[in-house]
Amino acid sequence: MKTGKQQDRKTVIITTGNASLAAHYTRILDKEYRVVVTPTLDAFFEQAGQQVPALLVLDPVLAETGLDAAVSRILASHPGIRLIVVESDGGEAIDQYALFKAGVHGFCSDDISAALLNKAVQLVLEGEYWIQRKLITRVISEIARDVDTIVTSPDGPDDSLISSLTPRELQVARMVHLGGNNKMIARELDISERTVKAHLSAIFRKLDIENRLHLALFFSGKM
Repeated sequence: MKTGKQQDRKTVIITTGNASLAAHYTRILDKEYRVVVTPTLDAFFEQAGQQVPALLVLDPVLAETGLDAAVSRILASHPGIRLIVVESDGGEAIDQYALFKAGVHGFCSDDISAALLNKAVQLVLEGEYWIQRKLITRVISEIARDVDTIVTSPDGPDDSLISSLTPRELQVARMVHLGGNNKMIARELDISERTVKAHLSAIFRKLDIENRLHLALFFSGKM
């Protein structure tokens, strides 16, 4: 059920019963964000019912009925929330690809460094993903097969959609397709990163896609 509550773009909820994990993540993030720790999923839903946070950092140990089910419930209740799942070297292995498909936006280790955690949270809140390099190739290839209609179906995207882009939007799309990030694109085109984000928003809207990964898949075989 959707709450209808306004989303608090500066609040991060860390849901874990692990005091050390909570302390580590809080110590890093509370310099930039309002951090709230909830010890259970029920406590998270109670807290988010009052004010939907920008980001949930979830300890999978708390998902007693299954992590996939927990993720589905969280995203169904709060569609705008971004979600990072914590991984532990000593914990039970999780299926990152399945969770990615379910809507998880990133994966971080329980002992992640301050620099990496800050970067991960920043990117995820900007609408991007934080996944391991070794997973990227699998994600792209498997998603490409799963959404084959995006690039091969007669009912999928065609040149008329691409032609709806302005020359500058097409230029930005090409650079994203080649792996460029916002900072690099801004530097190459001599524009601000804010302008790059504005172009990307327009591109996503015109092509009816959600993010950079889908943009790369959209243009597979077209550029």
